[in-house]
Amino acid sequence: MILNESLTSLSGRVRLAPPSESDDAFFATVRCHPETRRYLPFFPAHCTPDDARARRLSREPNKAIVDFSIYALTPGSPPKYAGNTTLFNIDETFKTGETGACISPELFGQGIATDALHTVLTYAFEERKLHRVVFQTAAYNVRMRSWLERFGATLEGTLREGWADGEGGYMDGCLYSILEHEWRQNVKAKLEGRMDLGVRA
Repeated sequence: MILNESLTSLSGRVRLAPPSESDDAFFATVRCHPETRRYLPFFPAHCTPDDARARRLSREPNKAIVDFSIYALTPGSPPKYAGNTTLFNIDETFKTGETGACISPELFGQGIATDALHTVLTYAFEERKLHRVVFQTAAYNVRMRSWLERFGATLEGTLREGWADGEGGYMDGCLYSILEHEWRQNVKAKLEGRMDLGVRA
């Protein structure tokens, strides 16, 4: 599903935009980057702009998926492609969805993930009126797990050998969730406090 408009983060530092053809080469580079595949080893080792285009077009009609390109905004400079995020597995009956983000490794440590995920969670809970949003991450991805726990996501359990490891075997994943009342009561404020303080995630 494609939104008709972009979403700008509360800080004004990040914009989430509908993916376009001009993003395909950047998307492909981030998707198969060794640092991306370090925690998502089932991602392809090789991804071309044509692969990215085919993926983008195949997902556009799916109403259970809303994809975004992430752009970093700096005054006086053109927007810079910074990665991608998505709200997917959207179930309107149970008001649930799943999210995650891939940030360009060259932009790690600049707070882009915090801005992007705050923006997509605002969309999920306040625009789409979802009740529950989940995240999955590799069990060994300490950085992402710490980020989720810091902002109030709840660890629901380990997905034992739930992910392909990219080498013919399996690896453990971890499932986290945020409920709508948790978003309202503390998660949103914690994220915004991090953004307001200028501390980088």
